[in-house]
Amino acid sequence: MTQPSLYFVCYPDTNVPIGGVKMLYRHVDVLNKHGFSAFIIHENEGFRCNWFENQTQIAYLAQIKLRAHDFFVMPETATPKSGNLLPGIRKVIYNQGCYNTFNEYSFDKHQLETPYLSPEVVAVMVASENSFNYLKYVFPKTRFFRIHHSIDTDLFYYHPVKKKQICWLDRKMQRDAKQVINILKFRNALNGFELIPIENKPQPEVAQIFRESLMFLSFCYSEGFSLPPAEAMASGCLAVGYHGWGGKEYFLPDFSFPVESGDIIGFAHTVEKLIATYNNQPQLLMEKHKQAADFIRQHYSTEQEERDIVTAWREILQLQKG
Repeated sequence: MTQPSLYFVCYPDTNVPIGGVKMLYRHVDVLNKHGFSAFIIHENEGFRCNWFENQTQIAYLAQIKLRAHDFFVMPETATPKSGNLLPGIRKVIYNQGCYNTFNEYSFDKHQLETPYLSPEVVAVMVASENSFNYLKYVFPKTRFFRIHHSIDTDLFYYHPVKKKQICWLDRKMQRDAKQVINILKFRNALNGFELIPIENKPQPEVAQIFRESLMFLSFCYSEGFSLPPAEAMASGCLAVGYHGWGGKEYFLPDFSFPVESGDIIGFAHTVEKLIATYNNQPQLLMEKHKQAADFIRQHYSTEQEERDIVTAWREILQLQKG
């Protein structure tokens, strides 16, 4: 039998920067590097994401001819009926955002259809400990694999020299961001600091902003992993704000400044205190910058990610042979 191909759904075709899409491309690259046959599926012929650098292998929907021994990999947004798609084809769910799992489900307690219980869904992959615990609680008999996302430290690398600069992702929880910034503004706490909202910028420019910034404000809410704070920390930013649950495993108080989700005053107060500390004793914060960068580099390396991906897929393929 020829080698199975692994097809990863990446829908819809969009060039809006989404961390999970970048990690999906990376997952396919790792598989092909290690001798698997893997593809990202896009709908529109000729499309590929270009907001980050890649040469990832793409397959276009109209051209795909699935064979019985291939695998079809669905995202966390799989609908209740997704397990019935492509009957006879084995499926895996790669759930990078557990809090989106039930978006298309109803409140009807008798409606128990889900791909997570389909015999054709042979495994589920997750991107954080939080997602693992969430889904294992709901579907205890499902086979799960944890994939540690890697942070590209060739791009997001530690830089000790900081500007008086605060950055955040402009598309994340704008309502909360606007409150925090305006509270600080009217308290005259931002004097001397430049504010950089990041929106639709290429990855090298984002990385440069992170390297130059003293602080990254995290407004992540209910995230499967929450990639931007980790990338900011790898670049030597102080991460302040919401861990979004998925990021709780690295958003640690030893070297970052977690704030309870929705605690606007607590958020603003924390930023104001950090600004005061930086103005008076900057060396106290620089130690935390370095600790954060070291933690991310050690726990979210490309080597760890590759081990997770290759081990998971080898086990899945071996189980299916059995």
